[in-house]
Amino acid sequence: MNEVMETIRKRRSVRSFLPTTPPADIVRDIVEAGLYAPRSAGSESVRTIVITDKIMRQKLSELNCRIGHWKKGFDPFYGAPVILLVVAEKDDVDHIYNGSIAIATMMLAAESFGLHSCWIHRAKEEMEQPLGQEILSRAGIFFRPGQFVGIGHLALGYISGTVPEPAPRKVSRISYIS
Repeated sequence: MNEVMETIRKRRSVRSFLPTTPPADIVRDIVEAGLYAPRSAGSESVRTIVITDKIMRQKLSELNCRIGHWKKGFDPFYGAPVILLVVAEKDDVDHIYNGSIAIATMMLAAESFGLHSCWIHRAKEEMEQPLGQEILSRAGIFFRPGQFVGIGHLALGYISGTVPEPAPRKVSRISYIS
């Protein structure tokens, strides 16, 4: 089987991570993969912020938990030691698509390096809060208020436990017009 297809078929979202932080060079390669994701009209509006600072990660987790109405103390990032926060410039008409394909590309890159990931929502709401603006500032991204919108997060790390089995796929979701 083709190596890319094998990676696509074995990739699973995981919801339990070991606290071990992956090597920085591998994380850098995964984030770089996001730069090579397809994008409309050559857009460069997508930014990926790598969060490994434990205090910032905790603040982000607490905010995400409040926005998602989770029980206090729940970690919506499932213990992942690395959070990739993907944002994009709101003025880019395709910012949601461009940011989403960057996340998907990074998920496949993570799998190819033996890491696991899980796409986490509520980044849009986070970026509307003071913490979102603090994250942009700490990341060295110059912005005007409301310039960036959160697309999503990628919880990233080594799986704690076993990889879930794939659910059967419905081939009826594919149609051909020849």
